[in-house]
Amino acid sequence: MTDHPGIRHVEIGCRDVAASTEFYRDLLGFRPYERGGPDEQWLSAGPADLLLVPADTDDSGGWRYDDLQRGFRHIGLKVGSVDRQAERVAQAGVPFAVEPKQAYGGVRLCFFQDPDGTVLEFIEGHLDYDKTWTPELAEAERAAHAARPADAPPRFDHVAVTVADATATIDFYRTVFGYPVIGQLLNPKDTRGFEITYLQAGSAVLEVFAFGVDTEPTPWRPGRRARGIDRVAVAGDADTAGRATESGGQVVSGGLLTDRDGIALDVIR
Repeated sequence: MTDHPGIRHVEIGCRDVAASTEFYRDLLGFRPYERGGPDEQWLSAGPADLLLVPADTDDSGGWRYDDLQRGFRHIGLKVGSVDRQAERVAQAGVPFAVEPKQAYGGVRLCFFQDPDGTVLEFIEGHLDYDKTWTPELAEAERAAHAARPADAPPRFDHVAVTVADATATIDFYRTVFGYPVIGQLLNPKDTRGFEITYLQAGSAVLEVFAFGVDTEPTPWRPGRRARGIDRVAVAGDADTAGRATESGGQVVSGGLLTDRDGIALDVIR
């Protein structure tokens, strides 16, 4: 279990919790542990946990594997070697959404999906930011990469989201949760005005994608748990809800909030 500020766990809707548990345990090495109700499964994944819960519907609730749809994109997992871990994925018969490759920013990565369509990323290396906001955090990332052995197994690193306005989203998470910005990638070759901003969320990272073209609203709706990423649990305090609403978010119920783009955040105190 994790007890740090920032991202605490990611909740994923599953058609078959037992089958998904087997996927994350056997292929990725995440350790199941007992907590909560009998129909759900907690998995220790490093800086944050995963919570697998039964989906209310057999579909993905309108989510598409599409850059320009706002909302949750993927879960990023740091590894010692993308190619070594990708070989295990291939041997298990899991297809790649993106084959292992060198990517903008100086990292190596690949993408694949879990049994319910949740997009997962293996990422190797440290980012060479086009704009560094907090040099000490960027240096800590470089040092962690230098210390990571080639056989290091998958470890939770980040949750990625697409938003309408990067500046507004940065202000939201800095104001509401105090997340500092590590840096940004500004890809000049992408004609859509593509940029990624990286915010330090405790021991994990919130990866924010934004574009210079129009994006579509998130299909996420409260009261419905479709397959895939449903919400992210984050540490907060008694004033988090007030700061969120003042910054353009909404209170859904209890500790559940949405940010400016309708991304669901379960605030844990």
